[in-house]
Amino acid sequence: MYSFTEVCKKLGLDRQTVQNMCEKGMFQDAYQTEEGVWLIPEFNFTTTRKQDKKAEEILRHIDRKNHAGRDETVIPYIPAKVVAEYYEVTLEKVISWIKQGYLSGKQVEGEYLVPKEEFDYLKSKRDKDATEDEIKKLLGSDYNDDWEVEIEE
Repeated sequence: MYSFTEVCKKLGLDRQTVQNMCEKGMFQDAYQTEEGVWLIPEFNFTTTRKQDKKAEEILRHIDRKNHAGRDETVIPYIPAKVVAEYYEVTLEKVISWIKQGYLSGKQVEGEYLVPKEEFDYLKSKRDKDATEDEIKKLLGSDYNDDWEVEIEE
């Protein structure tokens, strides 16, 4: 028999959902003890405890193997100010991008930081953007690189 807590974990469901399932008779031969604890027979599930334990061991082994030799905690960051300077916007604007989830970042000791890898990727995408070159070709001598364009957010 599985305990109520084990079923919640096994199915990845919250307590109220499993409680409702038990009360509606969705588990064959499940019953409540005198103390009000639900017990659910193992045959209601595709896998047994032993199989679940073995699967968990295999997944842990794969996880360890995939992360061997890598220190996930060391991620290089750059100051958000560098990002602001690159995009020619205020630091407050970059911080708002971070807070709104448009840009990854974190605050450490009052300073906002952005993952260097993400910033490098965004720079490479912007550097490959040929839009301005296309506008120059299209406008020819009428092109003025001092134009200020405002885009409403």
